[in-house]
Amino acid sequence: MLQDKQYHYERCGNFSPGKIVSKSKRFCHRYTIVTYLLYYMVGGSAHISALWHLNSDQKGETFTANVTCYDFMPYFFIIPFSTETTTGCKNALIMMDAGLGIMAFYIASYDALFCSLLICLKTKLQILCEATKAIRERVVMKLDLPQHYRIFKDELNREFEAEMYAEIRRINFHLESLLSVCIDIEALFSYTTLIQTMTSLVVLASCLFVASLVPYTDPEFYSLIEYSLAILCQLLMICYFGNLITEVSLSYRYSLYECDWYSSSQRFKQAILIMMCRIEKPLYLTIGKFSPLTLNTFVSVVKASFSYAAVFRTVD
Repeated sequence: MLQDKQYHYERCGNFSPGKIVSKSKRFCHRYTIVTYLLYYMVGGSAHISALWHLNSDQKGETFTANVTCYDFMPYFFIIPFSTETTTGCKNALIMMDAGLGIMAFYIASYDALFCSLLICLKTKLQILCEATKAIRERVVMKLDLPQHYRIFKDELNREFEAEMYAEIRRINFHLESLLSVCIDIEALFSYTTLIQTMTSLVVLASCLFVASLVPYTDPEFYSLIEYSLAILCQLLMICYFGNLITEVSLSYRYSLYECDWYSSSQRFKQAILIMMCRIEKPLYLTIGKFSPLTLNTFVSVVKASFSYAAVFRTVD
């Protein structure tokens, strides 16, 4: 539905939908690459930290008394082979990297898909805003009329008025389709985003608490910082793009008002009023159907994480 060709608009003056789409695609590609790299680095930084501890604490091939490979593992998992030597433990770290890499791939793919849909929806709303503002110029160009064609009342040129009304109807159908897409995205991702947000809150608070106990010269400190950064970026991106959709939807009413409707026909003006009523409330993607996906939500989660980390530190 987001790629429906009937809602592709022609370039007119400063309105260039192709440039808007190309810019969004480039940003989306860069975001996807950075997301994969950032998530893969979580496992990589954990490996470096564990390997540093292993090499500094165990000088020989065998472990000292009461020390096992699990004491150096940053993440617990069942090791399916013997790790009685440091070499075996290093092999276990490599196996851990494989598992973390697969998990990072799944999580990054999910986040990239979700954010790509949000970027696409935001881009389509942005194009719709610009297409609505330039509706008269586009109709003039389509009918091959003079560039600065003006008329006291559109009804005086029936062909022009009919084309204006047909165009506003097409824009209205496009708006309805985008609203439908927003509802579908909400239904697909709302509850998983809730789980993701709650998990981010707990994990971020735990990372901050543990990082406060580890000296900054320890590689584990930087591993925790990298993990926290990945969690923050994950939540920030979905909140940021959700916030952009809300802002663009808010601006659409102003786009309707700026579409040079003064000389338009009565039915054209009625269509604009109906569309204004339709978009009276801004679009909100929510977290679990109760909290809007905005930057304010991101700030609230981060503040709560710091508060819980401070509580953990006080209780410890």
